[in-house]
Amino acid sequence: MSGNDEPTPNLEGGPTTLIASEERLALTAREQETGALRVRTVTHTELHELPVLLHSRTVQVERVAVNRFVDAQFAPHQEGDTLIVPVFEYVPVTELKLLLKEEVRITTVVSTETDVHVAEVQRQQVVVERRVGSAGDWIADPAIPSSGAGDSVSNPAV
Repeated sequence: MSGNDEPTPNLEGGPTTLIASEERLALTAREQETGALRVRTVTHTELHELPVLLHSRTVQVERVAVNRFVDAQFAPHQEGDTLIVPVFEYVPVTELKLLLKEEVRITTVVSTETDVHVAEVQRQQVVVERRVGSAGDWIADPAIPSSGAGDSVSNPAV
């Protein structure tokens, strides 16, 4: 166009008309699954051996014949780890005398031994997996650390 807004003549001498066109772009958005993420926990059961110190106490009973006359009764008494319980009996003699018939010796023996106790322990691990597309395989996500002690999520044993 020229500066006077008049139609420009064409080769045939008539006015030329210019057509202005404009394209318009219309955008629409739709949801499309491009992948998925799933989080799951895996529980592992392990057996642990725990050393345990076991204490036991046994009692040994020994009967010792004494057959000795004594002047008076006396109470049970302790000699080291042994409790001595006297057993008396009155026996007829031309006179009545007290006879220490026997002693019952009760000894306490304390022993200690180490044993192994097996206990079941459970540990949970969080596994984060991604899927590319709507029908792809689930793949462990190595970018997200596992909650297991030192284990990675991409551990194939999971």
